[in-house]
Amino acid sequence: MSVSSGTVASQSVAGRKKATAPAESDFLRRYRTFCYHLLGERFDRSSGLEDIAERLKQAGINATPGMHRSVLLVTTLIAAAASALFSLTIFLAVLRSPIWYEFVGGIVLLAVGSVLVAFQFLLGSRISNRKEELDRELPFSLSEMSVMASTGMSPIALIHRMARRNHDPAMTGEFKKVVYKTDIQGKDLISALAETAKESPSTTVREAFWDIANMIHQGGNLDEYFRAKSDDVLKLKRLIQKEFIERLTTFLDMYVSLVLIGVLMIAVGAFLINAFQSTAAGLNANELLLLLTFGLVPVAVAVTSILISIAYARAE
Repeated sequence: MSVSSGTVASQSVAGRKKATAPAESDFLRRYRTFCYHLLGERFDRSSGLEDIAERLKQAGINATPGMHRSVLLVTTLIAAAASALFSLTIFLAVLRSPIWYEFVGGIVLLAVGSVLVAFQFLLGSRISNRKEELDRELPFSLSEMSVMASTGMSPIALIHRMARRNHDPAMTGEFKKVVYKTDIQGKDLISALAETAKESPSTTVREAFWDIANMIHQGGNLDEYFRAKSDDVLKLKRLIQKEFIERLTTFLDMYVSLVLIGVLMIAVGAFLINAFQSTAAGLNANELLLLLTFGLVPVAVAVTSILISIAYARAE
């Protein structure tokens, strides 16, 4: 009885988890649908959204430009209304500040700006992440295609085989796009490769797909091209990693000179200020040391860590 009850309990927990995930995705789907019906259809009927459409394709977001813009606008309006209501409640009803309108205006502007910046950052981050994944997986995909091309496999069969892989999800997704354009939309392989290359955020992947399309059109040797292209991409990757090591040395020198030596100099200055019973910019020695310990040092370490993380992500 205990085993069966435990099994039923675990199944019920799993069922609740499965029921929760669709609810979240269903809410987001309903929200996007509401925004699209409210404003998105009008935006899609207008012109001048080609740049947004291209960025959405590069980010791998399955949404029209009108839907993206409508979600952005509606979310901005909701953030403005919520921040205005919250700030009015705090500064007018609770604190009764005489300059409540300045606080309300500042908080509303901050909320609106945060939403706009967040949408742009998320879109740019999606594009950057996809580019890094594609650049990382491309050399191994080219090597795999070289092996299969050496067996005499036709280009269309080669693309279908690459689209059925269970690894390298970013590059596999690009090949699935090519298969969708050929099998569902009825386009020829060369046009499908060219269009998929245009939608890719990675310059290296775009060049590879365009070269494959040209090789198929001109009847070149795909096996030799894949081997040569894979070697070139790996050499470029090694060069980027070498540049990262050199950049890391620069970051280390910057950290030592600005953080360690700077902290030491400020500490010495604080002791001198204390010895002469003086102040610096209105701060005494204790306040200067507190600012140094809890302000300048954490900020310097955080900035250095962020720079190293960005450089490592590009070199990975």
